[in-house]
Amino acid sequence: MWSGALFALNALLNLGLALALAWSLPASAYGAFTVYFAAALLLGNLAYDWVRLSAMRFYTPVARLKEPSLRATLDIAFFASTGLALALGTIFSVCGFLPESSPESLGALVMLTAANAAFEYWTALCRARFDARRYAVMVVARSIFTFGFAVPVALISQSFVTTCCALAAAILPSIVYGMARLKDVRARPILASLSFAKRFARYAAPMVIAEGCYLLIAVLNRTFLARGASLAETGAYAITFDLAFRALAVTASVGDAVLFPRLVANLHRQGMARTREDIARNIAVMLLVLAPAALGFALVAEPLAQLLLAEHFRDVFVRYAPVAVAAGFAYTAQAFVLRPVFQVELRTGDISLAAIMAVATDLAVLLLLPTDQLLAAALAHLCGMGVGLALVLRRAIVSRLIDWPLRDLGKIAAGCLLLVASIAPLRFAGHELLTLVARAVVGFLVYASAIWLFDVAGVRAFLREGAAPAPGNAKERAASGASPI
Repeated sequence: MWSGALFALNALLNLGLALALAWSLPASAYGAFTVYFAAALLLGNLAYDWVRLSAMRFYTPVARLKEPSLRATLDIAFFASTGLALALGTIFSVCGFLPESSPESLGALVMLTAANAAFEYWTALCRARFDARRYAVMVVARSIFTFGFAVPVALISQSFVTTCCALAAAILPSIVYGMARLKDVRARPILASLSFAKRFARYAAPMVIAEGCYLLIAVLNRTFLARGASLAETGAYAITFDLAFRALAVTASVGDAVLFPRLVANLHRQGMARTREDIARNIAVMLLVLAPAALGFALVAEPLAQLLLAEHFRDVFVRYAPVAVAAGFAYTAQAFVLRPVFQVELRTGDISLAAIMAVATDLAVLLLLPTDQLLAAALAHLCGMGVGLALVLRRAIVSRLIDWPLRDLGKIAAGCLLLVASIAPLRFAGHELLTLVARAVVGFLVYASAIWLFDVAGVRAFLREGAAPAPGNAKERAASGASPI
């Protein structure tokens, strides 16, 4: 539970950072920053994520004790990937793919990429080792230095290049702490194994391709706006989609941080048959919180914009927040609800084609709707994420990987309908804070009451006993032969 709370804290602080930088930088500089930050995430995914994903899947407490060569291989592979990140960044710069390209912006891009990737790698090791204390130290330290250093630098410099460099520097203390505290003395570099590296690459490559495609959509759309509209509109588009995606990521990542490591650990102890029961329960639990979060965000978008955003972002945010949150729900459902099933089953190759088709769909919509760049970018993002979710869902159904908890899913849908019906009429003209609080409180009470009444995913037993419901409960809710086909 602590790991989930800390992961939520990390996601919330990232959300706060996005808002702080949006207030600190001019509209055009913030637009350029969002393009380069998205590019840094993409480069980090292509160069480093195969190591991070492998650490989450294979660096279990048992493997740590029995196979020190596994950790040695992970560390060597991570440091070796820096050369790949530099090469990819150089290609981006030479091709003129990004706006405002220069040697300084290239250097800032590579620094930010490496710093982000290093933080994600060492925090992944914390999660794999269930080390909540060190994870908390790393998250809190990064936040202190980010808000205390990077945000003031952005406010003073008004430069996206300087802001990227400051952000990379602010992450450095957490990285140093992680390297020192998570060092495994038995995992000497000489023990690194090429066979382990190949195994990691085979496992992670499909997911890296898939996640890279989804990150590429953000880079393509922001670059499209930067060149076809303006950097100011790029910033407005980016903060709309960033806030929607990150708000849902806060919700989804809590469950992922708690459920996925335990799912992997339980797989080694109880076998695949019992693990399928856990998967069914996990899907119900994830959608139990993810669906109302998406609806709630759409319904509080207008008062939220008036209270939290600079004036030049508000109109775009209010108009496109429903589109952004729908795209965000499609992505988080695919990435946090369905993808772990393929990871546990070691069938990660099934998700790559869906991601490639998502990029193709995004590009097609951008080309077909060229007159209004903002509308084209928003709809392209939604269509791309929707196609990705649909194809992954189809593969899960056809392959019969999941014993679907259909009864719980129906109850969640009913609870969401009650949520919308109860808060949509609540509006207090000229009182945005009152509208926001009323919708949030009433929505929470109505949905929580519905979930308690319907006893979704055994929530009554969980709250009454302070423990997860018995594994058998999930199987009962997953109607026999409950695959939808």
